[in-house]
Amino acid sequence: MNAFNHSEMHALRLNHGGPRKMVSSELLGAMMARQFSTCYQPIVDVQSTEMLGYEAHTRYWSQSGDALNMQSMHWSLRHNPLLLLHLELGLKKLQISAFPGEGWLMLDMNVDSFFAGGEGEDNPFIAMFKEYAWSDREIVINLVSHGDKQDPWRAQHAMDLLQQSGVTVALEDPGVYWGMFSLSAFLDAAMVKVSSRVLHELDEKTAQAMVDWLVGAARKLGVQTVMTDVETCATLDWARKMGVDCVQGPLFARQNLQVS
Repeated sequence: MNAFNHSEMHALRLNHGGPRKMVSSELLGAMMARQFSTCYQPIVDVQSTEMLGYEAHTRYWSQSGDALNMQSMHWSLRHNPLLLLHLELGLKKLQISAFPGEGWLMLDMNVDSFFAGGEGEDNPFIAMFKEYAWSDREIVINLVSHGDKQDPWRAQHAMDLLQQSGVTVALEDPGVYWGMFSLSAFLDAAMVKVSSRVLHELDEKTAQAMVDWLVGAARKLGVQTVMTDVETCATLDWARKMGVDCVQGPLFARQNLQVS
């Protein structure tokens, strides 16, 4: 990842489009020193437990060796779109180039991060992902929302831009975090993901009804379903019973691929 010099980084710390927001020195230090590591978590066929692909996850570390809170990082960077763009472009390039596994590679793409590169076909993320469209190493972009009521519309626009370039798109937790859930976005996705942790926070009947609907609708539309955060054999058995296609989570941590 090409680094900014100190004067450029100081300028990017400021939000020039609104109230001044400063990025923490700890975050800037981690970015400039490239204090991060990438882990590739396997995505497994729920029936055969065959590994179909991997999802990349990157963690940043402070100088003292503590993991930085990624959600707090993102909220901080939302007010600094140039810095957010620089960070995400560098991370995505790293996640793709360092991938040591086989099968398809899923990359999390926050809606804010994507549109930091612009809302047209000249968006640099599109150019990057397009290189792998229709190739042996398929890239799957997992669109993630923070629940903003505008996100379903923005996600649909992002999906349109990506799919026009031949890029496969997944949706994270549709109907849970998406607020005003976009049915058209669900129709256009190749995969939908739902967290078992989120489901366990619901009462049993609600969780079961949600998975029943999600799996049933996905099958009719030819969309794959992925249950994430699977920690136990009991959750794996439940996913299998409910007809979910794929699973991922701590239960399969021994198959993680770690790249520093």
